[in-house]
Amino acid sequence: MYKICVVYTSVSSLFEAKTLVDGLMQQRLCACVQITAAGLSTYRWQGELEQTNEYYLSIKTNQACQNKVVVWLQQQHPYDLPEITWLTQDSTEQYAEWVNAEVL
Repeated sequence: MYKICVVYTSVSSLFEAKTLVDGLMQQRLCACVQITAAGLSTYRWQGELEQTNEYYLSIKTNQACQNKVVVWLQQQHPYDLPEITWLTQDSTEQYAEWVNAEVL
């Protein structure tokens, strides 16, 4: 099986999403990022119930670069405590080769 890694995060504005995408792409940490339209997130933060519109990022990278993406997001993300999660996923051989070719 061929594998890629997809890192997920969210931000509160399209501007923040595009800023993260630009940085990730300039650093060649990923092959592709999808920004999903805003959705409503409900969560507890510092003892208070919060609701925020957020944009969701799906960052396609290879397994070798996954940790670099996570560290970069931890340093660049505008949130105090950002959601940063990831999954290793099966993919076609051609897609995995493309991802690997685009990531340094």
